[in-house]
Amino acid sequence: ILVGLMVFFLMVWMVPSLRELIPILFSTDSVESLKTYMRSLGFWGPLFAIFLMVLHSVVFVPSEIILFANIYIYGFALGLLYTWIGSMLGAYLSFYLARLFGKPLVEKFVSIEKHEKFDRWFQKNGTFGLFILRLIPLFSFNLLNYGSGLVSITFWQFTWSTALGIIPPMMVMGWLYINSLQTNWGLIILFVLIVSIVLIKFYKKGSYAKYSRRI
Repeated sequence: ILVGLMVFFLMVWMVPSLRELIPILFSTDSVESLKTYMRSLGFWGPLFAIFLMVLHSVVFVPSEIILFANIYIYGFALGLLYTWIGSMLGAYLSFYLARLFGKPLVEKFVSIEKHEKFDRWFQKNGTFGLFILRLIPLFSFNLLNYGSGLVSITFWQFTWSTALGIIPPMMVMGWLYINSLQTNWGLIILFVLIVSIVLIKFYKKGSYAKYSRRI
């Protein structure tokens, strides 16, 4: 987390245009001004969007919100592309952190119970089983990344199952977002969906804390 924050502040310090982004993020102006400004950053705008998805691997930042923001700013195709690139880089980061530091680090992000369930699932279903789990949005993205680092899977197996598995859920969520903008009811449904996903993730995280204290 500290490394991620250091990289963030280093980017802001090195790029004057990113420094101007901070007050815009916290201003009360229309979000259109944020969209216009982000698109005026050129190369740095997409790089910042990708970095936020990488940061998602070590900090609880709802990926759905980042996806919606990227689509709103850069359009459906580019928004999905930047989110996908950031997701893959974040997945590699988690995967190799698990390979490098092992269970002591993984257990900081993933409950023992969940990791054991994933391990049993992988031993039974292999790489295709990991691909199937990628298709289900309610399964923690980070759980699958960190958990994969502790099982017998090659780099290429991890790559194809992740690269292909995350595309359908991203496209569905992106489609829901685009269509929700057409009506007020659509916005309400999307808002309820996002809140539900966030609450489920927080609930699971809280359940893990209670489980750890019992141990």
